[in-house]
Amino acid sequence: MKIRPAQPGDVDGMLRIKRELKLDSTGDAPGGGFLLGATREQYEFLVANAQVLALTDDDGVLGGFAIALPDGVLRATDVWARRRSIAWGDGDWDALEDARVAYFDQLAMRPGPRHRTYAPALALAALEQLAATGHHHLFATVVREPVMNLASPPLLQAIGAARVGTIDEDYPEVGRILSDVYHLALHPGTAADLATGSALGRRIARTMGRAHLAWR
Repeated sequence: MKIRPAQPGDVDGMLRIKRELKLDSTGDAPGGGFLLGATREQYEFLVANAQVLALTDDDGVLGGFAIALPDGVLRATDVWARRRSIAWGDGDWDALEDARVAYFDQLAMRPGPRHRTYAPALALAALEQLAATGHHHLFATVVREPVMNLASPPLLQAIGAARVGTIDEDYPEVGRILSDVYHLALHPGTAADLATGSALGRRIARTMGRAHLAWR
């Protein structure tokens, strides 16, 4: 496996994975995870402007991807415009307004254990890049209602993120949804701390070590 920056040619594979993770007619999600939103044009924009990492097989086939919106990109999006709509469990946004903030937009893997095994390593690689570029805070949202995304919370918890609130959102595919908001404080040693601070972190680091990191 190889982790590298995504390229324009990866967009077809990203759309294929999105289709594979589509909610079925009963509202179930394959493997507990699913993707909402993101058209071809949006993926092309993100590959060109955001931080997008690709996980590829030895034959070059896309097995997964991670999308993070760095501070400059995030502040120009609807996600930033909705920040004041967060119902905080503790704290508020004011203390973060002038910090460098990133948003973990998507982490998607092809269904099946072969690729899902690398999901934490891909997430950790994304964190490493964000911390290295001076970001202090990372946020992510996970759908709770009307369909619960079961795949993302364990992954976010594995990289040290904590649930800090909720937000009401609206997507054309499902209408109104309620999402949990997760937060992780970042510093240059965040990835190293996570990789050595627990048995789970050490397992993630070993998996990450088995993937060739072409972006370092």
